[in-house]
Amino acid sequence: MVPTTVATTSTVAEAAPGSSTASTAPSTSSASTTTSATASTTTAVTMTTAALPTTTTHPKAVDLGLPNLKAAYNALTVGNLAVSVTILRDHKQIFASASGEGVSDQAVTPHTPMVLASVSKLITALTIARLVDGGAVRLDQPVPWDKMGIAHDPAWDDVTVHELLTHTSGMPIAQKLWLNTPGSCAIPLAEAMAAPPTPKRGTWVYSNGNYCALGLLIEAVSHTGRDDVAQSYVFDPLHIEGPHLTTEPSAKDGPYALGVARLERLGGAGTWMASTDDIATMLDHVTAADRETLVSPGIITDQYGWGHTGTVDGARACAWVLEGGRTVVTAFVAGQKPFDGGHVCDALIPALATDLGIWADKPVRYPD
Repeated sequence: MVPTTVATTSTVAEAAPGSSTASTAPSTSSASTTTSATASTTTAVTMTTAALPTTTTHPKAVDLGLPNLKAAYNALTVGNLAVSVTILRDHKQIFASASGEGVSDQAVTPHTPMVLASVSKLITALTIARLVDGGAVRLDQPVPWDKMGIAHDPAWDDVTVHELLTHTSGMPIAQKLWLNTPGSCAIPLAEAMAAPPTPKRGTWVYSNGNYCALGLLIEAVSHTGRDDVAQSYVFDPLHIEGPHLTTEPSAKDGPYALGVARLERLGGAGTWMASTDDIATMLDHVTAADRETLVSPGIITDQYGWGHTGTVDGARACAWVLEGGRTVVTAFVAGQKPFDGGHVCDALIPALATDLGIWADKPVRYPD
């Protein structure tokens, strides 16, 4: 189904994740809010992949009916350029559907790379987790700003990798720094760090600067591009080849009306493109060791599970892991509806939960 009405005139500010419309029920997520440091002084980029599954072949989609989920998906397609949704349960694909046309007028499918916006942070965080596993990074180590080539106020010298991951570093929000101007995110990062961390250090304050810095850290410790590191450590073990940066667009990509070049300055905070199939597969293979790095409040939680949302003008994204890892939902929208990525999750997760008999009210996310 290709929508015939496209909303292109409204503007939505690039947003922090979260956004839920209902319910005061407390979150019951079991995601940890602390992490222990990985004791290692090794600087070589090595890792053990024996614990990582090396297959991504999902059995043919299982038809569970899913009437509420299908209705929610159909509603998302109205007024948007393209929509893609993939849902896995018990490592089987139970729903996969897409609508719209890509940049080469090809039909969008669940294999089509689309703008992830801040769902990119899951890739960045998972790459860091694999570097931690290999001993190249410690969560308690001070960030090596000089090695990364970032001029900064000396008060940043004891900020740790864990603080960047959890948005507790005191990084200023400086939202307008992270979009529309070509060039590395290192440029606005140095501007943001010319002053000491804000007095909010130690408290969650969502800033793209934290994940810009993590992307630069990945490059500094590996001496290669963060996309190459993610490919080797995250995607290659799963035989995934489609994800790429917005700086390297493909004729196979889904649409993005504003042009992906505007996203370059987001760096590790938001420059990935990938399909719903690929990100669902990635999340379906997150390990217990990975979860020691992927913790709240850097990872968002609700009563259904954990994940991340993404919102930039012209794109919305939701990637969520439910039922303790049993179910994975990925949904990417090219367009201006709904209001943000959190509302994409709000549309799909309760509908799916109703169909599966696990309904627990509207998602209540932390932090929001």
